[in-house]
Amino acid sequence: MRILIVTNQAWDDTISSGNTLTNIFSDWPGAVFYTLYCRDALPNNMCCREYFTVAPTNILKNFITPWRIGRRFAVNNQIPDNGSESISRKAEIYLKNVSKKIKLLSLLYEIIYSSKLWLNRKLKAFVQEANPDIIFCFGVPDVFNYGVVKYIKEQYNIPIVSYFVDNHYVLGVENNDFITRKRNRRLYDLASLSSKRYCITQKMCDWYSKIMHLDFNVLTKGCDVGEIKHIINNPLRIVYAGNLLFGRDNTLLELVSALEVVNQMSNKKCYLEIYTATSLDEEKRLQLNVDGVSNLFPAKPYAEIIRIMKAADIVLHVESFDQKQMDVVRYSFSTKITDCMQSGAMIMAIGPDSLASIDYLANVPGTIVVTDVRKLERILSELLNNPQSILENAHAANVFARKELAINTVRNKLHNEFYALVNR
Repeated sequence: MRILIVTNQAWDDTISSGNTLTNIFSDWPGAVFYTLYCRDALPNNMCCREYFTVAPTNILKNFITPWRIGRRFAVNNQIPDNGSESISRKAEIYLKNVSKKIKLLSLLYEIIYSSKLWLNRKLKAFVQEANPDIIFCFGVPDVFNYGVVKYIKEQYNIPIVSYFVDNHYVLGVENNDFITRKRNRRLYDLASLSSKRYCITQKMCDWYSKIMHLDFNVLTKGCDVGEIKHIINNPLRIVYAGNLLFGRDNTLLELVSALEVVNQMSNKKCYLEIYTATSLDEEKRLQLNVDGVSNLFPAKPYAEIIRIMKAADIVLHVESFDQKQMDVVRYSFSTKITDCMQSGAMIMAIGPDSLASIDYLANVPGTIVVTDVRKLERILSELLNNPQSILENAHAANVFARKELAINTVRNKLHNEFYALVNR
């Protein structure tokens, strides 16, 4: 089976979209992958070799010579050394964060890709060479994402599979908010073009089904479940690996403050490690780097993050308590949750229980859910004084993950559904 992946970001295991792709598409017998994306950064995965990228800077540079737009390349099936790309990738993340706050940049992005200058012979030749049996894309309202999918559907009439992992549909849009209305329409049209639509939580399925009157099915990342822990580290090792967007950084600051107090009051200590690709200002970095309490690290390759989480005693999922941020992620299921569940460590979730991800983890045996940050000091002290409970909780979550989210079960099911679409 030949599968064309359409995505905004490079297929990079150190960011959530990339490790989601790797999680569900690794070890697919007979599958050949091609990827179309719209960034400068290089990919970083073990699944796909063939790529075509159309970066905004590339379009602007070749605005009057559009036949030069786009870059086609191949990489070996190994994790490339992206050291030289780290500055570029950090710059992209920074620009992405800034663009959310500056409407002018969002408008410029819309204009650049709405021009369709990028839909040239080079890109069309890549699609023709890929000769895909099926297209997989994320359910996002991005103009590039939608433009590519629409073109391929019209030209080749092959099945489209879309995966909605965040809620991008905005209700109550004012008539003068042209961009948001346009993005809503693209999201609906993308769903309508799709032969199969997945969401990452049942709540999100219900939400999109209600507003779009289309069928959606649940698809979560699978767990390559490891062995449970038998020994607790000293100091107690707590790990968070993921982005710090949507107010998650402020929740971690609450945890750092609680850890400072607990460590001062007890002979036993806790230590928090934070691994993230999110760009932070200097003040926030200093607040999250507290001597003897916490340390902020850059993003690591997916395989390394998995090893780090397996070595932890407690792995974290956090969300914001700010209502504005809650509204954005209320139906989302963080892709890091399955990484937590396969780690073999105890899971702690911090956030409001009105969010789909926190609600889900509240029903995972052995998970400690904290819905009030004022209780963090007490809960951490109790865990420090009763390390056996950490091991017992880790065991309960491990049993649940093996039963409900085994990676081979998830992949085989998706594999069979793809073949059914191709052969119908």
